[in-house]
Amino acid sequence: MAPRTILLYVHPLAALATLALAVYTASLGFRGRDVTRDSPDLRRRHARIGPWLWTLVVLNWSAGLATVWWLREDAEPAASGHFTLGSVIAAVFTAAAIASRRVGIDPRARVVHPILGATAIVLSGVQVFLGLQLLP
Repeated sequence: MAPRTILLYVHPLAALATLALAVYTASLGFRGRDVTRDSPDLRRRHARIGPWLWTLVVLNWSAGLATVWWLREDAEPAASGHFTLGSVIAAVFTAAAIASRRVGIDPRARVVHPILGATAIVLSGVQVFLGLQLLP
């Protein structure tokens, strides 16, 4: 397999790893909502991973655009449904990150943050199938 072809798989593999981290992070937040002795630790781990997850989402969005720009002469950058949905996912993760800053002080943020996170994960699952059509 040519190095150029191998590079085409970096973005999808990174996306799958990012999605797995998102699901794990969401599970921490979800389990942290229960009142147990482990809840504070779960919420802290969720909060610690969150900024890293957001960074990976934005980097992966950028990597997808760069992959099409530099490695795919057959595709138009920013012209596919995969790119559009990826942009929406990055925006929803950003909104969840912004809401997370207010979770401790605003009851509305405590309601909105998990909805945004769950929405981003569901959309990411759909995104996987849109991306499979673009693989070489």
